[in-house]
Amino acid sequence: MQVIQIVKKFGPVGGMEEYVFQLSIELSKLGIEVIVLCEKSFSRDSPSIKVIELGETIKPRWFSHYQFSQKVSNWLAENPHKTRIIHSHERQSSHHVSTFHTIPFGHGRGRFFRFLSLRNYFYEELERKELMGRHVTAIVPVSNKLGDIISNKHIAVKKNLLDAIHPGVTAPIVNSHGRNVPPDGGTIGFIGKEWKRKGLSKVLQIWRELKKSRPNLRLEVAGPCPAEIQSLFSSSEKNYELLGYVVGKAKLFESIDILIHPAKLEAFGMVITEAISFGVPVLCSSECGAAEIISDRYKSSALSYQSKNKFWLNELESILSNKKSMEVYTRSWEQVAREYLSIYESITCRI
Repeated sequence: MQVIQIVKKFGPVGGMEEYVFQLSIELSKLGIEVIVLCEKSFSRDSPSIKVIELGETIKPRWFSHYQFSQKVSNWLAENPHKTRIIHSHERQSSHHVSTFHTIPFGHGRGRFFRFLSLRNYFYEELERKELMGRHVTAIVPVSNKLGDIISNKHIAVKKNLLDAIHPGVTAPIVNSHGRNVPPDGGTIGFIGKEWKRKGLSKVLQIWRELKKSRPNLRLEVAGPCPAEIQSLFSSSEKNYELLGYVVGKAKLFESIDILIHPAKLEAFGMVITEAISFGVPVLCSSECGAAEIISDRYKSSALSYQSKNKFWLNELESILSNKKSMEVYTRSWEQVAREYLSIYESITCRI
């Protein structure tokens, strides 16, 4: 079986990109011929995966998506193959399987939002092609929450919408640090380059309030450029560290006692499952797709982003004070690949 994966950037350089990268590796281990069509590859060479770079496109972003879609369509037309499966993770229209990684464009806006600008119109059209292309047979959301949002916006796709296939996690060398948190301190972690959408301002409010009862409580922030967020902290504040972009999160997870992720809206949120795979409890917003995995056995909890800070504060204190051991989350990328292989095999007999 030949499977083509379509993604603009190939390599572990982001949440969606990590998903495609790991999926491709595991499919190749299962004996699948994997071809990746991308703008640019950021991965190390893999003899079992053929990576074809189609060249970077120009901004604005919506036009970049359109250009990439055209390059993919042209390559497929020039390189025909009767029985291959085409699996897209981007906005294009020549595929059988679509994995949807992001919140649909204009979610929560009025029905005429698409006509307010050329940009909006193109984004909407690209999204419709991704979901309703002529050959689309299966639409896979990365969370069931995302699946509900997609089906509510695009009622016609329900017949092809499958259950979510959650991302895998790379098994850490050490599964749990199992630290006892001192009653006057502890360390909170936040990870997110898009810090505004992922709720850093809420984290700061909660951290400052909880320091009244835990004066040595630390905060570690990873993702944003330190210069971009330094102004959020006063010159007199202490017990925080701005780490910037972090290559590999193992060291960070070993240094924190809890991850807070109060995103306003997130299709999944891979840092959530990564944290609980390291034995680090999480307090996240229920607006995150990964919140459907969160449970007491991971010493973790989810609250609505709109909940008052006092509820977040109480829940955070409860988790930090909980001395019970926690289970660690496990989900291999091989399992993810086998779930997709089942979908591919069901499609093969129809093309």
